[in-house]
Amino acid sequence: MAANYISFEKYREICQADGEPEPIAQNSLAVHLHSLGIALNYKDDSRLRDTHVLDPHWVTNGIYTLLNDHELTETNGELEIDCLNRLLDPKDYPLERHDFLLGLMRKFELCFPFQDDEKRYLIPDLLDKQQPKAASQFEPSECLNFRYKYPILPEGLLPRFIVRTHVLSDHQLRWRTGVILNFEGNQALVKADPQDKSVSISVNGPISSRRRLLAIIRSDFDRIHSNFKFTPKELVPVPGYHNIAVSYKDLLIRENKGRKSFEEVVGDELIDLNVQDLLNGVDIEGSRQSASGIERRDQALKLFYSYSHKDETLRNQLDTHLKILQRQKLIQPWHDRCIVAGTDWAKEIDDNLKRADIILLLISADFIASDYCYEIELKQAMERHYAGEARVIPIILRHADWTDTPFSALQAFPPNAKPITSWSDRDEAWHDVETAIKEAIKDIKAQRIAKELMK
Repeated sequence: MAANYISFEKYREICQADGEPEPIAQNSLAVHLHSLGIALNYKDDSRLRDTHVLDPHWVTNGIYTLLNDHELTETNGELEIDCLNRLLDPKDYPLERHDFLLGLMRKFELCFPFQDDEKRYLIPDLLDKQQPKAASQFEPSECLNFRYKYPILPEGLLPRFIVRTHVLSDHQLRWRTGVILNFEGNQALVKADPQDKSVSISVNGPISSRRRLLAIIRSDFDRIHSNFKFTPKELVPVPGYHNIAVSYKDLLIRENKGRKSFEEVVGDELIDLNVQDLLNGVDIEGSRQSASGIERRDQALKLFYSYSHKDETLRNQLDTHLKILQRQKLIQPWHDRCIVAGTDWAKEIDDNLKRADIILLLISADFIASDYCYEIELKQAMERHYAGEARVIPIILRHADWTDTPFSALQAFPPNAKPITSWSDRDEAWHDVETAIKEAIKDIKAQRIAKELMK
């Protein structure tokens, strides 16, 4: 019987036996085979790069077996890794390939590990359809609201969103078509309506910070929508008339054309609406296009994450907080999960590290123990820091002895270098880190302006 997969090392041996000894040419062939769907290799992802899939059906059959399993449906998508031996045919899916299959599902945003137990996963596509009682507590008239309207509601839209935002939600507050998120004292109800072909967002809590949570939600939907062939319509519900919504795009056009207000018919009434009030109600400062319509991405600083994959959950939490700076076009964050399939992962990391304006070192014992993080990324980061080419900022994630490390002389965050995991209120810790990064951005830009003025 033909093999479903081989190791990448075995693939190289086959290439050499067939007269192609050059690793670069072997990599190029692997890219072409992957693009054609003949043989799959995800060498951009450290979880997947060592396996070369010869039969793509092996991947789809394994994933669909799990998505259609009655037992997993009964558990509302909760999957114990140890159960895979029972759920999958061990002849086709031996124990040593289970992590690879789960890694693929994570890459495709079909599942995520529980934060308190990485041997348990959740597949949101199999969540219960029943909406929890907590969802009824969101009264639109008392919330900050936003909506997306689709020509057809994409299959798996909300499950994919749940995967992307899982660090902000609790298990009891997730269901197949919705989720309740928690962030800095605010809550957001994000719910799909298949009949209306729409997604509604309602944020309650402290009014002063509601837009921060909405910005994170919109950032994740922007990433999901970028894979679609169509553009969903963004709608801004009118305060006091939550059943009436105006087009976000139309509001931008009015602002760019200098229109300050416009009239809208509501029932038998004609009401005046202020363009900037509506836009400022849903946008955080600096997140919109300028009046000329020109994006400010060229002004955003490039930010690089150097971290151990064992700290991926903590990196995801930080990434969530920094989405606000990204939406304000202050940063363009990058980490190795951004590598596109088929590219040389080591070269991509090196290139992005060389281009970075800010380099975050996510410190833990695992980071210090990682040869790649410590010997390669850290060495280059410190060289660029002392050359004045980049700003290195250590972020202390977990307790570790870093007193004799190359970065020990640098100011670390959170304040007093108290590890993130030691804080009773982790939102507060991440907010302090976000503030420190924002101050670093201001300082870097001020230095650049000063240099330009001295020329």
